[in-house]
Amino acid sequence: MPQAYAPCLNYSNLLHGEELVYPDFRIHMPFSINAEHNKTLFNFIKPRFRVEGDWAYYLNQHGRNFVFANTTYENNPLPHWAASCCMCEGNPAPHQQFTPARNLIGSVQQEVMFAASPDSYSFQHWNDRTAMMLTQARHLLSNTTKYIVAPPREHTVATHWQLMSNVTADRLIPPGKVNAAKFIYSCDTPLLHPYLAQRSSEIMLTAAGLDPRGVPWDQRKVVLLINRKQDSGVRNGGERHWNNYDECKQKLQQLLQKRGKGEILEEWDLAKFKSLQDIMRFWNTQVRGAVGVHGGALMNVLWTTPGTVIFEIWPVTADKKRSRAYNLYWEMTALKNSAYWWFHAQSDERWNVNVDCDLLAQAMNTGLTDKTALMLDQFYQGTKWSTR
Repeated sequence: MPQAYAPCLNYSNLLHGEELVYPDFRIHMPFSINAEHNKTLFNFIKPRFRVEGDWAYYLNQHGRNFVFANTTYENNPLPHWAASCCMCEGNPAPHQQFTPARNLIGSVQQEVMFAASPDSYSFQHWNDRTAMMLTQARHLLSNTTKYIVAPPREHTVATHWQLMSNVTADRLIPPGKVNAAKFIYSCDTPLLHPYLAQRSSEIMLTAAGLDPRGVPWDQRKVVLLINRKQDSGVRNGGERHWNNYDECKQKLQQLLQKRGKGEILEEWDLAKFKSLQDIMRFWNTQVRGAVGVHGGALMNVLWTTPGTVIFEIWPVTADKKRSRAYNLYWEMTALKNSAYWWFHAQSDERWNVNVDCDLLAQAMNTGLTDKTALMLDQFYQGTKWSTR
């Protein structure tokens, strides 16, 4: 085993170190209505994978779990976006600052996990980062573990903690100086891997009383239309507004009537749900497809039945040089083995869009009709990209 791997690090207060080697996988590239949409949007995706043909390959991913004795956290790593932060791409947070063992002065927590990835107080980033760390370190945690994390700003995030690990508010510690007799550190967790995404989703769906396998296609009739109005409970409602929403809504209603499949166009409105569990149940048992401008509501793909069809509208400037979206929702949709379609619309400086309603209806008709190949596939690279 290489000396740089976690179990081989010569730290005097390292109680336990794990180097986790994640299996390679590949996901299908997004589906699009035409070559122009595909070419335009391909320019905006983050290159954290290797593309060959219709597939994006995710290779050689590692994770690390550390358990340190008698150490102190003092805002390193920072609990927000920074040049080096927990689960930030490109420059992972360090761990050397937790060694060697310290003589702890003041109050001491018995067992603490650092879980303050950036924006861990928010629905989206709790799910795409904090949940991944909790899943990777799950076997190291107990029912008395406390967590350094930004306090939840949304009641749904507090519910996530309860569903994922049965954690109540008294076990959440705001970032600051924290002494710990036992300190669990898992910032080296892959941002994207099917095991982590599916396992965290499975744990929370099961805790909510739902079957992670979902329900058959024929029993799910709702095609969800997502607008970003403030009265729909969506944050950042002042940007990414769908200017011709009403026009497109009418076109999509006509499409579903013409299809004659019993599909129902329903508008997304958080206000009608009493709890996170109600939201999860709706997406898991009723949603066949969803369409919306890039935004956090699409993160609810975590609760969907595999095979659900997601259509994401990417705001793109008139010169096609900038976009407000990136590839997270494609990747998360694919990790749930659901179909993902991308579609771009011309935007203004605040990313408000005018959508080609007829072309969108055409894309949705194709996406809801075609039984496409699986989005997620196991892959063993072997010598495929050997340098020899």
